Amino acid sequence: MAEITLIEAKKFYNSSEETKEFLLTKFSKEELEGKTIPTQEEFDKFCEENIFSQIDYSKMHFLTTNENISKMPTSRIELRNSKGEYIFEYNYDQENQYFKYSYERVYLILMNKFSLQDLDLNKRMKSMLETRFNLFKCQPKRQDHPDYWCLGNFSTIS
Repeated sequence: MAEITLIEAKKFYNSSEETKEFLLTKFSKEELEGKTIPTQEEFDKFCEENIFSQIDYSKMHFLTTNENISKMPTSRIELRNSKGEYIFEYNYDQENQYFKYSYERVYLILMNKFSLQDLDLNKRMKSMLETRFNLFKCQPKRQDHPDYWCLGNFSTIS
């Protein structure tokens, strides 16, 4: 049996709710509505130029398990911009890897630029984390804290 192509799917997308639901299992909403989904390279380049460029490494902190600033290096690192505003926090400990990022200074910027569904955004973020931070055990997971999203340890996801 032949697979339906994206071009064919776009023609039928709005024909009925059942068709729409089925096609959304095969393609993303952005693809079916004709929106451009960035490649991983485009996503990474945008992040490098517009998000990572905000980081002021002189404001980097190592954190303790109690969320306090540590005078000694730890596996938990917090990165801020020149105004001291939170951008990222991550832990590269192999048993407890996670990555958190600012809702306002990362998530909203990415969503305004790309209009991605959260699943597509998380796929691209995960790939970027593997190459930039060597965080291979992170899985996208939304946190309730208003200022960040978190990519947490695989073991916490069932």
